[in-house]
Amino acid sequence: MKIIDFYVIILSFLITLITYYTANSIVFILIQFFICITISIYTYVLKNNARIGKLTSLYNRKYFDYILSDKLKRLRGRANLALLICDVDNFKLINDTYGHVTGDAVLAELADILKANIRKSDTAYRYGGEEFAIIMPNTNYNEAEVVAMRIKKAVEKHFFKTNVTVTVSVGVAVTNYKVSAIDIVIIADKALYIAKKQKNTVVCLQM
Repeated sequence: MKIIDFYVIILSFLITLITYYTANSIVFILIQFFICITISIYTYVLKNNARIGKLTSLYNRKYFDYILSDKLKRLRGRANLALLICDVDNFKLINDTYGHVTGDAVLAELADILKANIRKSDTAYRYGGEEFAIIMPNTNYNEAEVVAMRIKKAVEKHFFKTNVTVTVSVGVAVTNYKVSAIDIVIIADKALYIAKKQKNTVVCLQM
C-alpha cells in the first residue's frame, strides 16, 4: 500500500467517526485535531513526492533550480558555494548496446553512489538525462575538488549489477559572492565540458 493511500484511508475513517461522536465535544475536538494532523502530513507527502524522481529517488531539476537560487541569494561575505555537475560518459552507447532498462539501472545505482559519497550538508539532484548535480554550501575550491574526486573514484570502483563499466566526468564551479543561478550553472557546464574533453576527469573552476 502506498503511503498516500494510507493517509486517505485514515482521513476517511476520522471523518466517519465525526458522524458518531458529534455529541461528545471532547471526542469531537480530538478527531478534528487528528484530521488536521493527517491533512498536514498528507500535504507534505504530496509535495515531497513531486520533488523526488521515481527512478533515482533524488530531487528533480525543478527543485534544484529553486534551492540553488535560494542558497545563492543567502551567500554573505566569505561564504562559499560549490556546484558539481556529474555526467555519465558514453551513456548513449550504454543505452544503445544494453538497452534502456540497463541504462535506467545504471542511473539508479549511480544515484546511490552519489548519496553515499557526499557530505550531510550537500544535496544531490537528478539534473537531467544522465546528468546529476550536487549543491555544496560552505565549500571552497579544495573541498569541492576532494568531493568530486571521491565520487569519480567511487563510480570507477563500483561493481554495477548490470556488469557495465561506468565512468563519469565531473565539472565544478565555486563562488564566494552573489551570482545568479544561471551564471554558476554556465561555469559548471564549462568545467564539465573541459572534463569530458580530457576524458572522464574532474575540472574545478573558481568564479
